[in-house]
Amino acid sequence: MEPRLPRALTGVESKPALIVPVFGTPHELAAMVEQAAAAGADVIEWRADLTDDWDSSADVLADSPLPTIATVRSDREGGKFPGEGHNYAAAAMKLATMQFDVLDVEIKRSAAFQIVPIAHDHGIPVITSHHNFDATPRNEEIIETLEDMAVVGADLLKIAFHPAHADDTWRQMELTRGLGHRFGAPIISISMGLDAAWTRLAAAACGSVATFGTVGSESAPGQMDAVLVRTVLDALDR
Repeated sequence: MEPRLPRALTGVESKPALIVPVFGTPHELAAMVEQAAAAGADVIEWRADLTDDWDSSADVLADSPLPTIATVRSDREGGKFPGEGHNYAAAAMKLATMQFDVLDVEIKRSAAFQIVPIAHDHGIPVITSHHNFDATPRNEEIIETLEDMAVVGADLLKIAFHPAHADDTWRQMELTRGLGHRFGAPIISISMGLDAAWTRLAAAACGSVATFGTVGSESAPGQMDAVLVRTVLDALDR
């Protein structure tokens, strides 16, 4: 089966997709999925690194009315999954076999070159991602990272950086907007933190095919309430 992104993440829609992270115990997870759907989410992101019981969680998510991105975010990229590279590779490969709609793979892991083909063999499209909570890299470095993502065959490219000042945010958004489909895949571009939170509402103008909102605790700095984000996205699309 050929891997295909959910339509909301392909960039063909007139407005960016709203992704809502969900996590917790299976019971909490079921409640968050309901809240995300009620808030108008297009896609949910299951943060496996914030969940202990993967098998029971997968059973809950199998009944989700929304497409699911499966993500195990490492502690070096803002998540809670500890350990060396081989532990991350094993976890991501397990998720690749669990038949989620999309798999997130950190591009700075050397195992990305193994994990992406495995996911594709199971018919699962891949988001390759990179998060830097300390800085916004130079444009040349950002482009190199996106090129690496394209080389491994990613279906969607995600970058998220923390700005040192407002100019970093504007620079990142201008760069993303200018890149378009240069790499043959849509891009999610996020400038993190409270001072850059406006970019989550203006994702379309910033060249990002998706943005994030929350129905509980935020999973990254600067995330806003999903209902608010949905309201603004719809208003800007009129």
